Amino acid sequence: EAELVLIYDEALTKLGLKDFTIKLNNRKILAGIAEIIGKPNLIVDMTVAIDKLDKIGLDGVCNELKERGFTQTDIDQLKPIILLRGSNAEKLVQLRSILSTTAIGLKGITEIEQIFSYLEYWPLERANVELDITLARGLNYYTGAIFEVKTNEVSMGSIGGGGRYDD
Repeated sequence: EAELVLIYDEALTKLGLKDFTIKLNNRKILAGIAEIIGKPNLIVDMTVAIDKLDKIGLDGVCNELKERGFTQTDIDQLKPIILLRGSNAEKLVQLRSILSTTAIGLKGITEIEQIFSYLEYWPLERANVELDITLARGLNYYTGAIFEVKTNEVSMGSIGGGGRYDD
């Protein structure tokens, strides 16, 4: 996954992009979040809704979650998680605390930390790499890291993405 980040960074830089972001998440983190709010069976419904945060806003996500069977209590637990702020390292510390009771969530955090540790040794030319807890991208088939690439130079959807599929 770190090599994919490096490939995107090099290729998009050579294509002339000056400002782009590579967003990262992990399916196991999302599974852990669903587990701690007591809705592991609704993980797909949860991720379909939270993946739209940047398009429909927090109120829209909350309404969609209610339509998909989540209670207000579930949403109140979920809100601070999907609204995590800070550097990647700060988000990971917060997540490690939040997901401390879920083995799958902690495994996802460890996997993301590994990617970030590799990236410390390979300087990126232009890419901003951001941990985005709301990133889901076709969650049904991913088994680990998920990534998405967006240009910050124009307003448009993603220009690349994918994730780990071990099955």
